[in-house]
Amino acid sequence: MHGCIESGSVLLSRRLDETVEALVPAVSALLERAAAGEPVTTESDDMGYRCMAPVRFPDAVGRGTIVCKLFRYRDRVRVDVELVHNRVFARSDGAVSDRRCYLNDFVATSAVAAGEHELSPDFVRSVLRGIRDARDGVQRHNRAQTAPWSQVAVAARDD
Repeated sequence: MHGCIESGSVLLSRRLDETVEALVPAVSALLERAAAGEPVTTESDDMGYRCMAPVRFPDAVGRGTIVCKLFRYRDRVRVDVELVHNRVFARSDGAVSDRRCYLNDFVATSAVAAGEHELSPDFVRSVLRGIRDARDGVQRHNRAQTAPWSQVAVAARDD
């Protein structure tokens, strides 16, 4: 006679799903802080969760969204944060170019062990600082350039 027991992979999968669920409030709070109090929206699917918050750029050119994906990855939970935007470098006449404005890019990833319910403080600090720096990237670059021909201008690409 054979008994039926749950395998280790089923238990790990369940613990990872619980960890993903438990991390959603922490990720929402992080995005709300990074987006200066803007509302956070959350979607779920078979893969995990996706949380999003809008970001305003200081020069009011273009749109940005902080996107965070939480999902199971092997024996951990991955937390991927990215600043998605439609900003590109502008041509000398102010027209939209095909060159993405990398000064406003930000990507961060963390792996969380099953059973953890908080994001690491170092990761939180890194995301908050990174989003702030990316949001202000063009202005910071232009302030550092003494020659006017070294400064950059941005435009918004229609998606």
